[in-house]
Amino acid sequence: WPPWLKRGARLAEEGKVLYVASSVPPKRAGQAMAAKKKEKTEEAKGSNQPTVQAPPLSSLPPSLRRPALQAIFYAKLWGLVCFFLFVVLPISSSVGMLYGVISLLRTKLLGKDPGRYIDELNLSKSDVSPLQQLLVLNRSPMVLAFVLPISRFYQMYGHMRTAHIQAMESAPSLHAQRVEHVQRQFKQWKDEGGDRRIVTARPGWQRVSNKQSAYKQGCFKMQVDRMIDILDIDTQARFVHVEPMVTMGQLVPVLMKAGWTLPVVPELEELTVGGMVAGTGVESSSHHSGLFQEFCIELEIALASGQVVTCSRKERADLFEGFFWSYGTLGMLMSAKLRIITCQPYVRLVYHPFSTEKSFVDFFRAEATKGLKFAERDGDDVNLDEGNDSNGGHCHRFVEGLIYSKEKGVVMLGDFADKPGSDGAVYEHAKWYKPYFYRHAQDNMERAAQQGAPLVEYLPIRDYYYRHSRSVFWEMENIVPLGDSAIFRWCFGWMLPPSVGFLKLTTPAQLQKFYDSKHVIQDMLVPVGTIEKSLEVFRSEFDMYPLWVCPMCVRPGRGLVHATGDKVEMFVDLGAYGVPGAVRRAEDYDVVGRLRKVEEYVTSAHGFEMLYADSFMTRAEFGKMFDRKLYDELRQRLGADKAFPDIYDKIVEPRRLQQLRERLGEEACK
Repeated sequence: WPPWLKRGARLAEEGKVLYVASSVPPKRAGQAMAAKKKEKTEEAKGSNQPTVQAPPLSSLPPSLRRPALQAIFYAKLWGLVCFFLFVVLPISSSVGMLYGVISLLRTKLLGKDPGRYIDELNLSKSDVSPLQQLLVLNRSPMVLAFVLPISRFYQMYGHMRTAHIQAMESAPSLHAQRVEHVQRQFKQWKDEGGDRRIVTARPGWQRVSNKQSAYKQGCFKMQVDRMIDILDIDTQARFVHVEPMVTMGQLVPVLMKAGWTLPVVPELEELTVGGMVAGTGVESSSHHSGLFQEFCIELEIALASGQVVTCSRKERADLFEGFFWSYGTLGMLMSAKLRIITCQPYVRLVYHPFSTEKSFVDFFRAEATKGLKFAERDGDDVNLDEGNDSNGGHCHRFVEGLIYSKEKGVVMLGDFADKPGSDGAVYEHAKWYKPYFYRHAQDNMERAAQQGAPLVEYLPIRDYYYRHSRSVFWEMENIVPLGDSAIFRWCFGWMLPPSVGFLKLTTPAQLQKFYDSKHVIQDMLVPVGTIEKSLEVFRSEFDMYPLWVCPMCVRPGRGLVHATGDKVEMFVDLGAYGVPGAVRRAEDYDVVGRLRKVEEYVTSAHGFEMLYADSFMTRAEFGKMFDRKLYDELRQRLGADKAFPDIYDKIVEPRRLQQLRERLGEEACK
């Protein structure tokens, strides 16, 4: 936070502290957590600094504790409202309007800049209303004046509200009662005839995705939003037991304070454990630890019958394997046990620049495939500290690539570090005034190329985990074109990024339709041996940069996603986020046709499409990409086919299905 805003920001920070603290199981945090607290207390005593004691609200009787918590919450909320209403909004709206006036004057005097000219051409071909066209053409001042501050207020209110709910209702010992509440809802569904499909009651706009969840209309909506507790942290057995609505932003800080973390930490803090288990998650440590599902130890699932069962690789192994990627269409997740690993305060990150695609691909593939032996040897408990060569065969903990053009790219290799070394500087990316990470990586790529050697930096571990969050990879470039300018970052960088849910909630339908036709958000998982061909297809159909390149190992099995053979295989996630080159040139662009061509190629390469994004496959094509055999068997055997939507109906939304019908005909889309 900027120094001049710390006073107002303290309200949200207090909420976050309460949010984290109330999530820690009181008696099962483990010896490491206790040692950490003792060490901090001794340090505070040694420096003669007073230790801050939390208000003893927990010792109050319930009749007094709840009113006290309510009073604290509303006092904080009132302070937050005043801060935004009388400080933030007047400043941001004034600056936004001033920027808008300067932009109009510049256009009148110097003519339209290429970006505005192309936007006007694209909008002229759409059915967007004149008012909405005006908003798009002047989105920078509008976003600065109103969207960012209101969105930031919404985010901070969300933190405070979640903290309040945690303080009022957090009780890991009540998990069984919450499960019983879900079972009563299954009974209610049956009593009502059982003819409606069961979905969660979470509104579609809250999904961390560009989808609207229109499939939920007319369904029986199951309330699971109070399943928000970290139930247990066992540092001896090295697992954490959590309920499905626990977010990454809630779980990871608690673990890191105790010196632990997850083997794979997905990028966005709003992502929930339930979403990662029933969907998936990938990050730069996935080349040895796999997708999020690979370090799940045990799942607790409520079936269509209302029965709650546990499953693992040894107990009900078919349900355990089939549940991943099923998107809640086999049952409702009640809790999950996840493997945890020790971590260190810093990540030593080495930037390797490349000036040809071939050299980039060869180096990236060589580094990624080093993780295969650990994935094959250790299963869900990868240990890089054992048998990891210190010479050229060393498997780095983190491997990530960014491609900026056909000629330029950078591969970043990272490892945990106890403290910064003398071979590189410390880079605190979480500071509000720092540039977007992909821009910073590009600058480091150029510097490393000029000096003729890789460049080394040390990032605090939390800064590394959420390096792409502020820019949402590089999507902020399209939402707030001036967002990475130095003046904007220093003055308003603390408001980034805007809430994805808030943007979905406030975007008119016609404007959303326009964006959908000019915009691509896709992650395609393809075998590492096909990178060259896959990049060629992405250039042909998308023609956009940067591209995210992240390796992951995929195991053999019978689930919806698995390796084709009987051994662990290395895949790579190619992420394309932004505006295709044809749209930037104001050319006609058939987003449905282009995405279908990419999907067809990925299927032929035995790859997979990330299901959070828009899909334009028919039901038959979906069945070719994903192995539905075990999934369909489980749905029929467990009665899920009569209780939950089919995965295809959840992934391919009604508006996308209608587009397919118009293009391919009714018969092809059955």
